[in-house]
Amino acid sequence: MIYNDSWVDNNGINIHFVETNANLKEETPLVIIPGLLESAEDYISVIENLSARHCIIITLRGRGKSDTPKAGYSLDDHISDIEAVITHLELKGFILFGFSRSVSYALKYSLINKNLVKGLIIGDYPAIHTQLPQGWVEFFSSLPPWRGKPLSERMSLTALHGIQKESAQVIFWDDLSSIECPVLIIRAGKHGAALSVEAAEQYLEKMPQANLVVFDESNHNIFEPNLDTFIQTIDLFMDNCHAGL
Repeated sequence: MIYNDSWVDNNGINIHFVETNANLKEETPLVIIPGLLESAEDYISVIENLSARHCIIITLRGRGKSDTPKAGYSLDDHISDIEAVITHLELKGFILFGFSRSVSYALKYSLINKNLVKGLIIGDYPAIHTQLPQGWVEFFSSLPPWRGKPLSERMSLTALHGIQKESAQVIFWDDLSSIECPVLIIRAGKHGAALSVEAAEQYLEKMPQANLVVFDESNHNIFEPNLDTFIQTIDLFMDNCHAGL
């Protein structure tokens, strides 16, 4: 598979994104927002295995090949990274997938861009943007490698401290009813899941059009142990979204 590395200038900050199959205009594009410490490279294996379609993976500020500013890590700053790429590519409608903490970015973007988001995929996280406590950077830095890659190779302490310092709690539960597009919720079934059974039920209560899928063999890393399960689930959802447009 051939994919292109590109950058867009977001008010002086270069935001990296990967794009593939830009010529496939007949299928609804998929826009992926990687998790807290992830970058576009973590999702190459995902888009390689999906059915052929236009895919965009955005590396948020402070991660991977995107710039790492000294400040500017609020919820709205991250939303602006997504908006910069979408505007640059002139996308008129797409399916948006947010994983882990990036679910909050995907939710807020969807709430303010309902005309653009034709489908929403929620990857194992509640509808809350949490405020990170003092000491979080030290705790987070001590965790084992994520998906085979240590934190030191993923993002700098500058970005981690910025994310912690500028974090503020935002709760989206009461706003979810205004999201009318199809929604897929993926919850991990094993210990370590970030989305509890109760929070998953709350999603379904707020968004009756949503569908919940539980990956019984996965912890929070919903891409393992069987990537095929993830791929089949996403492909089916995207096909159904496209058929309904």
